[in-house]
Amino acid sequence: MEKEAQEFVEALCRFVEQELQRDPDPIYSQKAVKIADARNHLFRIVEPARTDEAEDLYALADLCRLDEETMEAVPNRGRLLRIARNYWD
Repeated sequence: MEKEAQEFVEALCRFVEQELQRDPDPIYSQKAVKIADARNHLFRIVEPARTDEAEDLYALADLCRLDEETMEAVPNRGRLLRIARNYWD
C-alpha cells in the first residue's frame, strides 16, 4: 500500500504544479481540487469551492506552501501525504 500512496502523492503533486502554472497565486484563487478517484489518480478542478474533506475537495491554497527561496507557491508534499493516508491507512 505504501507504493500506491507514494504514486498518488506524486500524481497529485504534478496536478497541483500544473494548476499553479496556470494560476500562480493560489491564496486568492477560488479553485479547489476534487479527488474523483484516488486509486486511479483522477483529479479535476472545481470552481468556486473550498476545502471539504468529506467530499474529497481541497482548496488549491490548502495544497500549497510558500517556497522560502523563490517565494513562490509549491505543492505541500506533507499535506498531500496526509491526504493519501485517508485512502491507504
